[in-house]
Amino acid sequence: MRRPLSLLVVAVLTGSAALTGLAGCGTATASGETEQFTQGGVSMEPAVRSGQVITVRKVGDGYQPRHGDVVLFQRDGGRWGDGTAPLLKRVVAVGGETIACCDPAGKVTIDDRPLDEPYVADDAPLDMPSNPQDCGPRRFAPAEVPTGSVFVMGDNRANSNDSRCAGPIPTSSISAVMVS
Repeated sequence: MRRPLSLLVVAVLTGSAALTGLAGCGTATASGETEQFTQGGVSMEPAVRSGQVITVRKVGDGYQPRHGDVVLFQRDGGRWGDGTAPLLKRVVAVGGETIACCDPAGKVTIDDRPLDEPYVADDAPLDMPSNPQDCGPRRFAPAEVPTGSVFVMGDNRANSNDSRCAGPIPTSSISAVMVS
């Protein structure tokens, strides 16, 4: 039985607060301001559950995304949809890399090297009929990520609309990185 696909909806809960003592989540802005949001969908489970409150650190123009960053970004309409709520996804590939799925073991590859993705919970089936409203299958053709862009995917691949069907996003659309 096919489960309904839920897009991530995120709502602001509180204002800014100082952030200290965290590393490994990309480049911080000078202010290091944080905000809290509530996850509204299942695309990032189990790392972020629907209804979970998360803290994100705002990023500025100098943000350099890293593999594994969980980012908050503004959708640009088009294949990402027309809603105003930001989306939360994981950076899987960065500008200049070629991403594809799948290698013989069914893994996503970057520049022909398989990824170890322990955060993926419910992977999508390898093959299934195409549906323009749904990312659907795990398998996708090689795509070169343009400079200044990232390829993002949800951890719950069977229930995520992401770059597999909507394409890479410009790094400039990323407003924050999850810190907890």
